[in-house]
Amino acid sequence: MKNLRYSFIIAGLTAMSLNSCNVLKTDVVDDPNFPSVGSVQNNATKAQLDALAIGQIATARDGLATYLQVVGTLGKEIFNFNSTESRWMTELNGLRPIDNSAFYNGATTNFGLPIRHANITLASLNITTSVSDQQKNGYRGLANTFKGLAMLYQLNVQYTNGIRLNIEDPFKPSKAVSYTESLAGIAKVLDEGATQLDGAGAAFPFALPSGYAGFTTPAAFKRFNRAIALRVALYQKDFTKAATLLPQTFYDATGDLNAGPKHNFNATPPDVQNPLLNTSTVRIVAVQKLIEDAEAGDVRVAAKVKEQAAPLSYTSGVTYSSKYLTSVYTGANDPVSIIRNEELVLIAAEIAAQQGNAAEATRLINIVRKAAGLSDYKGLTTKDALINTILKERLYSLFYEGHRWIDMRRYEKLGEIYLPVAGMKVLERLERPVAEVNWDNANP
Repeated sequence: MKNLRYSFIIAGLTAMSLNSCNVLKTDVVDDPNFPSVGSVQNNATKAQLDALAIGQIATARDGLATYLQVVGTLGKEIFNFNSTESRWMTELNGLRPIDNSAFYNGATTNFGLPIRHANITLASLNITTSVSDQQKNGYRGLANTFKGLAMLYQLNVQYTNGIRLNIEDPFKPSKAVSYTESLAGIAKVLDEGATQLDGAGAAFPFALPSGYAGFTTPAAFKRFNRAIALRVALYQKDFTKAATLLPQTFYDATGDLNAGPKHNFNATPPDVQNPLLNTSTVRIVAVQKLIEDAEAGDVRVAAKVKEQAAPLSYTSGVTYSSKYLTSVYTGANDPVSIIRNEELVLIAAEIAAQQGNAAEATRLINIVRKAAGLSDYKGLTTKDALINTILKERLYSLFYEGHRWIDMRRYEKLGEIYLPVAGMKVLERLERPVAEVNWDNANP
């Protein structure tokens, strides 16, 4: 299996980029094995551009574990029983004030690396003659797809704080804009990527890892790009646009629900193992009531959690027990899905419900329910009833994939989230990270 053994290349690139404000200036020595930012922005070779492409895929994983565990905790879907860090259970659950300098702000800040990497790639392509214009479009389309995805992750946790849309010059970043403007800016980045992929010819000039099987040509990769754009349209509540985007994705109502691009991991250095594994000091448990509320025979539950012989307990700063340990990831090399066909089927159901097509919404809901080993939906077919049903199916279908909190927020249902411990709250967003606050204070 092809893996991301070359992901270490980005370390040399980005370390120099992020530390370029060091007052101690030294001559830059370009190491062909660890190319500097300067070297790739001076008529980069094809080999260097290929390294940037694989580095883009590798850095797209940065922040993933923190992000999924933060948003899962905020949505009271999972809890992180971390033996050395109680803030997972206290601050993120509203039992103590949130800290904008704490580790969990990595759910925002860690995605700055793939954005910065994409900007380096795009700048390098503007000043190289080593590849054709068509090939440049392949690199650009890849970079903008992952840039848009990283920006969306940032916005998901910042919400009404908004994000900065322009950080091409990291020392002259734009100001953060509103949530609505942020979504529009992300959609624009993804649209640019889609247009570039259209102009990239029949094949990429670089190879993609095995997790992208089925998405290894520009045309196929564009379907992934459009799937992320579809998610943005859903958050914009633009169901007309979403209906237009849906057939441009890899949506297949009769296909494999697990189909979709995946992040690869490999425990053999210089790559890294899957960061979402349970360990002796970090155990990710499901909120017990969610599992107990699942319908009998729902195979999604058995696939995602394992009931323990004795409840797992947490007592540092807050007391809570759960019988259910997550089992979504059990191997060091397990891939992590970025977006799956099952999500697209449920988005299609949501679009149908929002547009008044109850029969189609019900049909699509039942595709998912049948795959879960459940009987057909027999409830009310009003729009509100169907949306509530879709939200429930999304909870179990997309468990621990980063959606529950956002789903309930976009339908103004955060107040309906079950609170398993007295005094817990559901936060609407994280605070703006302290480094950004300090930057804005110093650069009004």
